[in-house]
Amino acid sequence: MKRIKFSIPISLDYFNAFRGFLEAVEWGYGDTYFLLGSDVVKLVEVKFREGVKPEEVLGELLEIPYVKDAKLIPKNDHYLLCVRASLLHVPLPEDVSRFLEVQKRGMVVFEKSTFSTELVYIYVVCEEGLLGDVISAVKEVYGARVVSVEEYTPEKNLLLKLTGRQFEVLLLAYKSGYFDNPRRVTLREFSQMLGLSPSTVKEHLRKALRKILEEVIE
Repeated sequence: MKRIKFSIPISLDYFNAFRGFLEAVEWGYGDTYFLLGSDVVKLVEVKFREGVKPEEVLGELLEIPYVKDAKLIPKNDHYLLCVRASLLHVPLPEDVSRFLEVQKRGMVVFEKSTFSTELVYIYVVCEEGLLGDVISAVKEVYGARVVSVEEYTPEKNLLLKLTGRQFEVLLLAYKSGYFDNPRRVTLREFSQMLGLSPSTVKEHLRKALRKILEEVIE
């Protein structure tokens, strides 16, 4: 497995609709997403600049035509932002479908990202056999530059023992505060974020946690 760090210029047209949001944010970290049918669900921790009213920023996001839902969850001195958008209407680069095809061919995980008003840094973990395709696709689609490529040992990360959907649901549950005490989101609220039934989400979590415990205990 390989982990690639890319830098992406924030001047891309793709970011225009989010320009006001980006200018209101002091920092953003851990941008995680997964595909759900024709929608994309994104989760990112953000800290707003002093004087910014988060509820106003949220309202502006909800006015973007292709954003179906957006929620802010308080987390210490910052927020967790969950956004669900329709891929059918997002103004993605024309060749983005090529990258989505690469994702279907094997393990390609957007591990995290950080962003400022100048640059976005993304970290992608992928199978070694897909390294060249992932790099060329991200370069072509987002005008990215490769910052670094490093070895990534799967056995050091139990999450990679899970199926793709189990990994995504468990990761998003953790980041949304579902496992916090007290919980920041209920099972029903978390299910609504994903557009899945509570029973389906619960089953994904149960199977994911069982696999991890089996690895640890045995």
